[in-house]
Amino acid sequence: MTPPLLEVGQEVLVAPMPDAPPWRMVVDIVQDGQITLTVHDDDGRDHDDAGERGGSGDHDARLPREWNDLGEVHLTSLGRFSVYIIRVAVVRSGDTQLVVRPPANESAIQRRAYARVLSHVPASCTVLDADTNTLILFDAEVRDLGGGGCSLLTDLTPRAGATVVVSFAIDDDAPFVTVGRVLPRDALPTIGKPLTRVEFVLIRESDRDRILRFVLLSLGQHRHAELRPR
Repeated sequence: MTPPLLEVGQEVLVAPMPDAPPWRMVVDIVQDGQITLTVHDDDGRDHDDAGERGGSGDHDARLPREWNDLGEVHLTSLGRFSVYIIRVAVVRSGDTQLVVRPPANESAIQRRAYARVLSHVPASCTVLDADTNTLILFDAEVRDLGGGGCSLLTDLTPRAGATVVVSFAIDDDAPFVTVGRVLPRDALPTIGKPLTRVEFVLIRESDRDRILRFVLLSLGQHRHAELRPR
């Protein structure tokens, strides 16, 4: 598997373990086989971590001291059509920066088509019934989402190859509409409803950018909430 290209200015999520609460960081420098990551300006925390992190909106947020002893971290990087989980070695760690090496080999990279959506995202859908040549409207919930497609939980089960129009809102801007193709069904566990995978075949690149940003923020904010005092 070709490792994803990490470019200066790109946002990533960084965590000591795959399921640990991550930090939003930005690729600051890529040079001489090393990648310097800097804490994102907006990665303020509402929780307290032994006084090591700033409050909400605090640009002086500091990485946990225990990160100084880490030998590796896990990066979540969003490509245009895939989500990558990358295990990388740590060169050194500071208050607000982390220097890592590129992935050592292909086994250090996991590629996923979608990321799990951790908040409720309702969708309105339309599919053409080829037998009756009529349009069928149905509601769904976006379960997984990425730049290249999504999976939907719905009472209706569109046939593989069918064209479906999906509309949903993920931010304060107007909802967007995308045209997709229903992919063959996998034998996946669900919560009582069919899981329909949809590949986007017609989507504006600006909407794809909105999806990628939403996924990144959703993953980060949900996991950050696990650390807030109750």
